[in-house]
Amino acid sequence: MSTLIKHLVLVALVLLPTLAFATTDERLPGNHESWLALCFVAGSIICAWALNHALSRVRAMGTLMAALTCFGVVIWFFVYVYGSGILESPKPFDSRLDGAKPTLLWAIVTLCFIGGVLLLRVSLSQYRNSTKLTLTAVNQPDRYGSVSRMLHWTTAILFLLMIPMGIFATMIPEGTAYRLEYYVVHKTIGVLIFILVISRVLWNLYSKRPTLDQHMKPSEKKLAHLAHITLYGLLFLLPITGFIMTSFFGAPTYLFAWELAPLWEPNEKAVLLWGLLHKYLLPYIVYLVLGAHIFGVLKHQFYDKHRHILKRMVS
Repeated sequence: MSTLIKHLVLVALVLLPTLAFATTDERLPGNHESWLALCFVAGSIICAWALNHALSRVRAMGTLMAALTCFGVVIWFFVYVYGSGILESPKPFDSRLDGAKPTLLWAIVTLCFIGGVLLLRVSLSQYRNSTKLTLTAVNQPDRYGSVSRMLHWTTAILFLLMIPMGIFATMIPEGTAYRLEYYVVHKTIGVLIFILVISRVLWNLYSKRPTLDQHMKPSEKKLAHLAHITLYGLLFLLPITGFIMTSFFGAPTYLFAWELAPLWEPNEKAVLLWGLLHKYLLPYIVYLVLGAHIFGVLKHQFYDKHRHILKRMVS
């Protein structure tokens, strides 16, 4: 438990410089949307901590939390999205690509359900296993250390939560009571992912990443390296382009109960340009690269039988 507390304190210290540039704003009574964002962040950190705990039963609880997160996305979709009628009557589309958003949400929900079922099976297997996991803070030649794993899984869980909420937020008609709440949570998580990505890049400079599996082909190693670099770049660029687009639109950037005022005067052409990057080009590239990354991991695990590759980050 002391390790978890240390990680929570570390995250708080990382956030302090960002909060120094923010100003409080009474957006909604009690800032309950900020508390919701805080619950998501705290839950992601606890889940990431449990996934890499020394005891197998605690790891099983972490996997169970990850499964429940997937099912939570499914429940949210059917209760708050599908039942809202917005899928059938969204706000006017800015582009023809917006017409794909309902289908994209359905695809994400389907994958979350499948992922949740698979994670439940993994959790049961971990619960029956008594293998103890020993990790160091720094990375080892054959596996990632606890810090890299915490950063990786916290980012992954937050990203899973941010994407469907962001897609749905852009579909909510103007004037809807809860529209702002979605943007507060979406932008807060986006800022935190930006901080986590920078933290992980800096950590990788300090603690060298593990070497790739020797059974991988040279072409596979190059593709894996390219996928990692591309994902880092995309996760870095998405929050930046979102912030710039928001600023040119004249809207603030949120971080829990704080907000950062726009840095530039409203500019419609700039909004279109940066919106093209943030809402269309970069997200779809992320979906493709992330899908290829997950497919590659599963291929090595189940088809090529390279069991060591997945164990570098999950056991």
